Amino acid sequence: MTIFRENRRARLESTTASVQAERDLLVGILETLSHSRHMNEYLEQLVEHVRNYSGCRCIGIRLLDDEGNIPYTSYTGFSRKFYESESPLSINSDKCMCINVIIGNTDPRLSFYTDGGSFLSNGTTKLLASTPEETKGSTRNVCNLYGYESVALVPMRHKDRILGLIHIADESENKIPMEKVLFLERVGAHIGETLHTFVVKQERELLLAQVLRERQRKEELIKAVEKEKGALEIIIEYTDAHLAYLDSDFEFVWVNSTYAKGSGHAINELIGRNHFDLFPNEENQAIFEMVRDTGKSVKFHDKPFEYKDQPWRGVTYWDWTLTPIKDSSGGVQGLVLSLVDTTERKKLDQLKDEFLGLVSHELRSPLTVIIGAINTALSEQARLSQEEMHQLLQDAALEADSLSHLVGNLLELSRAQAKRLFLHAEPVSVENVAQGVVERIRQQSSAHRFVIDFPKGLPSVSADQLRVERIIYNLLENAAKYSPQGGEIRVFAKLESDRLVIGIADQGIGISLHDQAKLFGPFQRLEDSRLDGVKGAGLGLLVCRRLVEAHGGQIWIESEPGRGSTFFFTLPLRQTAT
Repeated sequence: MTIFRENRRARLESTTASVQAERDLLVGILETLSHSRHMNEYLEQLVEHVRNYSGCRCIGIRLLDDEGNIPYTSYTGFSRKFYESESPLSINSDKCMCINVIIGNTDPRLSFYTDGGSFLSNGTTKLLASTPEETKGSTRNVCNLYGYESVALVPMRHKDRILGLIHIADESENKIPMEKVLFLERVGAHIGETLHTFVVKQERELLLAQVLRERQRKEELIKAVEKEKGALEIIIEYTDAHLAYLDSDFEFVWVNSTYAKGSGHAINELIGRNHFDLFPNEENQAIFEMVRDTGKSVKFHDKPFEYKDQPWRGVTYWDWTLTPIKDSSGGVQGLVLSLVDTTERKKLDQLKDEFLGLVSHELRSPLTVIIGAINTALSEQARLSQEEMHQLLQDAALEADSLSHLVGNLLELSRAQAKRLFLHAEPVSVENVAQGVVERIRQQSSAHRFVIDFPKGLPSVSADQLRVERIIYNLLENAAKYSPQGGEIRVFAKLESDRLVIGIADQGIGISLHDQAKLFGPFQRLEDSRLDGVKGAGLGLLVCRRLVEAHGGQIWIESEPGRGSTFFFTLPLRQTAT
């Protein structure tokens, strides 16, 4: 009887402690709600309440945004490396247990899912070892890789919609009782309601701010209208569209300043002049006559035009519309011509097409060598000497390295374009990185002399080492392409305040100021490289720019035609504790 009473008392005490912990959590959440003015403030305090309730070391809150991303909006205990690895997940492209819980893809018949849609494992290593892949589904296993044995993922709901989840993790096994997960599921509905309230409040605040901005914009526009005698004149004068009004004989009655500037004439040189006396074009004149005679407007996209009196402009391209203005009887009394210059867009499209052709060629060339070398080695193995076999494999390895580098550049650009270029900053010796890259380049460009010139005692920089290697590799490869055989290529560095300036100097053909201005833009290659057959897709310098700017640095060039080029870029110095 004594043992029975003691067991009963222990169960009562455990139940009382559990109820008290649940009460403390609910009270804490309610107090947090009453004191929090913003959602981030609420979530930060919520994380602490859940950590105190669960007894686990790591807590995170993921919220699902409109684009399908599920970043951690608040967390504690998880390492920065874990956060940077896991926060960028998306339900549109990734597979893991977090995404299963958030999209409601859980099966309560499996031991690690609950009826309420949560995931719970108090031994992730055992779970992964004992559960077949087809049962647990696709998962990244990152929690287990970082040593978390006890893991719970509890959804936060608003009505039938899952807004996010609570992520609980600890390195110890059997740390999270099922009862606490079930209680958090019930609490998750209240949290979801609160989050929905915050979201609605934020949307209202944004809408109010937008209304206020719009009201302010309208007030400013009205003031401008009053000052300039009419909003229509202001809009027409300062629009990017080239606008002109012509009478039925195609003489200019009115033009805006954009049209005058684009035509290469002053406004007073246009008014009263016939359009086709200034800009003769039989095809366009026939179009104008058709619109005037039929009263029907026309529209064109990327229509080419050459200015006979301005041959240096070459072929220009225009989106344009021609609209008849009719009097009360329906007769055409004039025409409104609206033009948008698409020449630069057209050139960019042509550059993109050329770029795709170059990339295709640059991918095919190494693949051809690799496939040829391997097939020869396989088919002619018995007749090839050891030296010939080694040469074939070496050729294949060099071309594979070249191919890998090209694909790496494409991936870096893709990450930058998608704003998913994340850096792993650490202390980096640029001198050591430069020496390693130079050794790689020497194997491909033995005809050049490489010099490394770094002062002694150079401090480390705070940077992503793999990205620094790519920057230096791209710049050295570029220097080797445009340098004469036997030319010197020098890598050097110098300290400037809180940054390190790294330079790569060559004795190549040099670059004009005109080409320098567009050198770091997309799809750009020097005209000389196209004529001289220099390999490359025009990616390297753009990748360098994206990676340097991601580090908070700058990149530029100093060069003169015929006198070589020097590319400079900067990296921040490593911050030392004081």
